[in-house]
Parts: sequence; structure tokens; C-alpha cells
Amino acid sequence: MDNNNNRESREEYRKRMEERIRKQVNENRQQEEAEEQAQPRHFRPRRNDAPQPKRDPERLVKHHYQMPRWMKALIWFLIIIVALGGFYEYHKIHSATNKIFTNGNGQISKKLQKGEPVSVLAMGTDVGALNRGNKGGNTDSMELFTINPKKKTITMTSIPRDILVRVNTKEGPDYVKLNAAYAIGGPKQSVKQVKELLGVPIDYYAVINMGVLEKVVNSVGGVTVDNPFAFTYEGHHFKKGKQHLNGANALKYSRMRYQDPNNDYGRQKRQQQILTSVIEQFKNSGSISAANKILDAVGDGVKTNIPIDDIATLYGNYHGAMANVKTYHFQGQDATIDGVSFQIASPKEINRVSKLVRKQLGLKPKKIVNHETKMYKSQPNYDGYNNTNFILPGGASYNTPGSGNGSDKVIGSSSSSSRRSSRSSSSRSIYETPSETSGYSLY
Repeated sequence: MDNNNNRESREEYRKRMEERIRKQVNENRQQEEAEEQAQPRHFRPRRNDAPQPKRDPERLVKHHYQMPRWMKALIWFLIIIVALGGFYEYHKIHSATNKIFTNGNGQISKKLQKGEPVSVLAMGTDVGALNRGNKGGNTDSMELFTINPKKKTITMTSIPRDILVRVNTKEGPDYVKLNAAYAIGGPKQSVKQVKELLGVPIDYYAVINMGVLEKVVNSVGGVTVDNPFAFTYEGHHFKKGKQHLNGANALKYSRMRYQDPNNDYGRQKRQQQILTSVIEQFKNSGSISAANKILDAVGDGVKTNIPIDDIATLYGNYHGAMANVKTYHFQGQDATIDGVSFQIASPKEINRVSKLVRKQLGLKPKKIVNHETKMYKSQPNYDGYNNTNFILPGGASYNTPGSGNGSDKVIGSSSSSSRRSSRSSSSRSIYETPSETSGYSLY
């Protein structure tokens, strides 16, 4: 919907921001007065009319310097002037973010105000990439970001798109790859599956069109990566070692998969290199103008459920975490189901990644017991190495909602799974995209 008639003017936005700053100043002053009254009498500042004791110059005692209120007021006044001077840029951000962020209710999240750790699931879709159109598509990349402002750290955890998950649908349980959850129920379904898989809270999500990466990289002046081995992809040769890439080459660098000895995991690491470099470049400039360039670059290629009212607080309280970015990845095990290659999440790996994420969020670790751990433990012969034939529980069939009895335990033998593998690819559901044919990702 177009909010041209209801969109606040630049002057209205300036007044609203000015009032917010004044309110914050008053709150700070009230807090200072309350803290002063709470101090023991002998620590309180002396009034001007109070008698001053004589000082012995040979027995001077060092005291902590306390800034006079008039100086604090002057500093706040200067801050307000600077802020008002930048309101034009803020107004541009306000207009641009209407396309990206959800409408707020006028209130700022208490969690963000307190500066508590938050998590964001970033999902890259193949929609719009290589002229594929603008509808449908799976999430070919998933990165779980955790931001801890107190520790001043950001972690990026790559989650394999081919991980087997159980998705509950109206027709009944369905067993699919994690990247198909987006086609089944949109971003909320993807978030639900990752939360269930790892046993971690996810505060926000962001869906990112693969095609915006080129513009984002160019908006920060390119990125620097450290290529582990030389390769040529889509007409460009990437030498081994550090090199600076523009947007077009960064997109190519992040997409190559089959020449990498680590296959999809190698590609995930290269994607993380690019994201880390983008964050580093933005951190170094760190201006509202730089933020505007990124917002202009992404356009309508990014959608998130972060309320627009939380943007300023999110940046103000959390941008310091950009000083330290760590990367991790979820390691699956090879498997074959109905003739299709999968990655299986072992209970040990699920609990390892869950512990990392929960620690970053300030939460205690907990043992994860879910559909994925139960069906893994019920396998009669699967080990992910010598025997990669994975049997779906309850007699279920891959990509067939409602098949099976809903149990998490395997029934029958591997021969029943082999018989089901003879199904033709045409019988698969509309949201299945075999990994062998979808060799592209967001970044």
C-alpha cells in the first residue's frame, strides 16, 4: 500500500526525533538526580553555600572528578544540534525502510532498549537471480546471526540447506530439506524449523534476494576476501590469497560450488567472508550516509519483520558488536533418501551448535530432543559414512505430506526405502528443488 498521504513530512519527522532526544535528556537528568540522592551524605556534591573545610596542602586526597551539570547540558545541546543536522539523512532512511521493515506500533522493543542479545535468521532466496522470476523459490542459504552488545560480538552460523527436517502441514507430517520450508510456509515456517532443530530463540528474520549482493558490495566500495585456492568461475579467474572484489565478482566468488573440495561447506565459508567484509567496511565508515547507500542498494530485495520503530535503537545499542565477528557452521552427514542426496543432523552436532548459539545469547545449554534427533537414533544401519541409506520414520515417504503414521521411529527395513526410491522426480512436490540442480545461493 502507498502511504504518500499518511507518510509524515520531513518537518514532522524532525520534530518527533527532537522530542525523543529531549525526553531522553530529561530521563538521564532524573536518573542522575536519583543516583545522587541514593549516595551516602559524605559522597554527595557540596552545595555552593555550604561551608568549605580548610585543606591541608600536604594531605591532599584524590577524588573522582564529577562533571558539572552545566557542562553536561552543553554536551547534550551539541549532540542535539548534530542530530538535528543529520535529520535529512535520517528522513531518507525512514522513507527507504518503509519498503524493508514492518510497520511498528510506536513503541520500541524492551529487549532492544535493555541491550539484550538478539538473534536474526537471514535467508537467501534464489528468487530474482539469473532471471528466474520473482515468485516461489527455496532458501538456498541460511545464516543465523546472534548479536551480543555486552560482549561486543556477532556470530554467523551457516546452516546447510539440505538438512532433513520434519515439517508439520495441514495434511500431516512431511519430511523435506530445510530449504523447502520457505516454499511450504514462508519465512515464518523457516524460522519455526530452525528454532525446533536447534532449540534456540530467534527474534527476527530477514529474507534477502540473491541479486542484491552485487549492489550491496558496490555500495561499500567492494570487499576483501582471502581465497583458499585458485579457481575460474563464470569467466573470472580468482587467484589464491587476498584480493579485492567488486559486486559482480563477489557474487561469482560466493556462488561457485562444484570446484570446492568442501562442496557446499566451502561455499558457505566464502559467503561468510563476503558478509564479514561488508560488515567491516560499513563499520569503518559507520555513518548514516553509508547506511543510506546500503538501503538504496537493497531496495525491495530485502524483507524483514524488524519493526521500523526499532531501527534507531538497534543501531545505537548494537553497532558496537561489529568490532568482533565470528563464523561457525553446522556440519551435517551425507545421506540418501528416495534417491536424493541429503544432509542429516546428528544429535551430537545439533547439541554442539545449540550450545554455541545459546551461549552467545546468554542462555544456559540444554539437551535437544526433537523429531530430528529421535529419527536419527532409530536408524538400524545408518552411520553417515559407510552406510548412507537413511530410512524415514513411521513408514513415511519423502515429500509426501501425511504419509506414514507420524511416529519418529523407523519401521520395516531398508528394502522398503529402496522400493520408494524408484518414484520418478515428476511425482515430487512443487517445493522440491534437488541440490544437484540448484547450485546457486543468496550470496
